[in-house]
Amino acid sequence: MKHARHLLVCVLLLLSSFAFAENRLVLTLNDAFETAIANNSDIQKQLIALEGARRVKEASWNMFLPNVSATGRIGNEHNLYDGTEKMTKDQKNSWSWSGSAGLSIGFSTSIPYRIRQNILRYQIAQTTYNKLVSDLKMNITSQFYSLTAELKNISILKEAQKLAKDQLAVVQANYNNGLASELDLLKAKYAYQSTKPKITQAQTTYNANAANFMLLLGLDPSTSFSLKGSTATVELKLPSINELSTKFLDSRFDVQQAVQNLSSAELGLKTTQHSSLSPTLNLSENFSSGGQIKDGAPKPSVNGSFSASISIPISGWIPNSSTNLDIKSAKDSIKQAQISLEAIRKSARQDISKKAAETRRIYESLEMLNLNCQIANRAYELARVGYGSGLVSQTELESQQQDRLTAQQSLMQGEISYITSLHTLANALNISYEELISLYGVK
Repeated sequence: MKHARHLLVCVLLLLSSFAFAENRLVLTLNDAFETAIANNSDIQKQLIALEGARRVKEASWNMFLPNVSATGRIGNEHNLYDGTEKMTKDQKNSWSWSGSAGLSIGFSTSIPYRIRQNILRYQIAQTTYNKLVSDLKMNITSQFYSLTAELKNISILKEAQKLAKDQLAVVQANYNNGLASELDLLKAKYAYQSTKPKITQAQTTYNANAANFMLLLGLDPSTSFSLKGSTATVELKLPSINELSTKFLDSRFDVQQAVQNLSSAELGLKTTQHSSLSPTLNLSENFSSGGQIKDGAPKPSVNGSFSASISIPISGWIPNSSTNLDIKSAKDSIKQAQISLEAIRKSARQDISKKAAETRRIYESLEMLNLNCQIANRAYELARVGYGSGLVSQTELESQQQDRLTAQQSLMQGEISYITSLHTLANALNISYEELISLYGVK
């Protein structure tokens, strides 16, 4: 019976652990992207704006629809007294009706440019949406790998704590056998105890950042999750900055937006010029009918009228008129957009150069960090052997252990920084991380 209870407890604990594992959210980087995009309020609002711009673009044909109007009227005419006292009933009170309908349409040379503006507004909304998504992904990537680094740091600290605990046990045994001094024992205890606040601090930092990460994804901050992803480093063989910039400069969102702003200014000028300087053809057709409401009333007649007119604007040709000033203002907007585009191109080229150089610098430092970690590991192992042989002091052993911990942390941080820099470079080129590795990764 006792064994049966033990077995039941073990089964319940196992089932509860499975349930906890199932409730724990496992996130890859792409999972984080999809979750955040679905929950981000700015992106959802921009989607609504994008849909509105799409509707306007697809309905641009409505500029050729005529304006249609219709009116109806029922009236009563009554004469209370005409001075003769001989009015008939119909003369005293009569009802009548009337109705009319009209169609009018205007043709202007500005219509094609207004249609192109609708198309451009949709493209601008699409670029704005894509940039929001790209910026959000970059933010998520940075936090994702930052959390990965913090988890790795906690793991390194726990390993260091285990080594310190094992070393304390050795020193305690030596002290009991009279082979170690009380000072050595105190130092070993201090070395072990000092690892606890470091782990606590690292765990506290991770928990706070993990909660912020969940908020960024639009989830409850208390959601339990784990990260899944590779931190393997891949060397890049990048072409020259000129070649890199020439290939990817125009695909950047900041450059795309500057080009679209210039196009918008140019279309604005064309629309203003054609609306203010070109003639407009107006066509209209009107129908009307009406009659009296009474027995024996004559059949109502139906009348129609057609008109065609050409409106020729004059004020746009008058120097410094309000219309003329609008045209000049539109020309100034084009010049400003051209200056902005040139400045953004220069800034974008510098940004690509800077991020490519940073990627190279971090990768080159990885070899040194890796070698330093190997040296620190070997030095610590030799110090442990030397301590066991009485050739190395407790202080020197602790120093080698601290050097080993620092070297492991530096290498880990270097690897995470390099991976993050690759994503940052891919973002600067407006391509995916996978495409960057496919194009320039060393096989």
